[in-house]
Amino acid sequence: ALMLTNPNTLGLFEDEILKMAEVIHKVGGLLYYDGANLNPLLGISKPGKMGFDIVHLNLHKTFSTPHGAGGPGAGPVGVKAKLAEFLPIPRVIKNKNRDGSYFSLSEEYPRSIGKVRAFYGNIGVLIRAYVYIRALGAEGLREVAEAAILNANYLRAKLEKYFDLPYDGTNLHEFVLSANRQKTKGVTALDIAKRLLDYGVHAPTIYFPLVVPEALMIEPTETESLQTLDHFVQVLETICKEIEADPEKLHQAPLSTPISRPDEVRAARAPILKWQ
Repeated sequence: ALMLTNPNTLGLFEDEILKMAEVIHKVGGLLYYDGANLNPLLGISKPGKMGFDIVHLNLHKTFSTPHGAGGPGAGPVGVKAKLAEFLPIPRVIKNKNRDGSYFSLSEEYPRSIGKVRAFYGNIGVLIRAYVYIRALGAEGLREVAEAAILNANYLRAKLEKYFDLPYDGTNLHEFVLSANRQKTKGVTALDIAKRLLDYGVHAPTIYFPLVVPEALMIEPTETESLQTLDHFVQVLETICKEIEADPEKLHQAPLSTPISRPDEVRAARAPILKWQ
């Protein structure tokens, strides 16, 4: 099997996805969809039409669960009909009797891979995602996708004059800048991320994806207001001016947090592993 994220981590739609699916299927493989970046596709594109056989949906970002602490630890996995008989048990099935419909658990699936674990994930996360979907409806979910795309491209248009943009194109929900230009002044992506904290802005993911040197992965999602986006742009503009005037200032950042910046090199080479 091959697992792919579409759109990819650069925020670009894999426009040769059907060719990829054909190559995989021709040799008897399966195409597995990593649903991490589903939020710009809601109501617009279908993973099944792209040729994916298996889909897991990350409930963070797309379906209202925060992204922190290692992810939500729960989420549905969907498969094409040809794989349904292998799904885990027990299954929830709908029954009918004289009094109406009722649900029960069934283990009558002889080709199932069996029971994966005692419980099916974090029930609070699942219910919240379900309520979110029902509250928005089909039109609302498409608006989520359109807002995510608009927010990302708005930020990219504002910031590409200050940073390098190694991979151009119409982005979907995110885009990746490079701080290579700033590195010539002695300032790294890590320095910029630390300085953002001084302005009350949570730093984006840095140094990922690995194909972009000094990467800053900007992902505003659909929930940020225009005021928040403009504030983020203004803060990064200010930081770029600081780099020109006094790059050493960024090496000391963050300056306003209760805990000072650690020595990353010493922390990696001589970690304190004993409980204090």
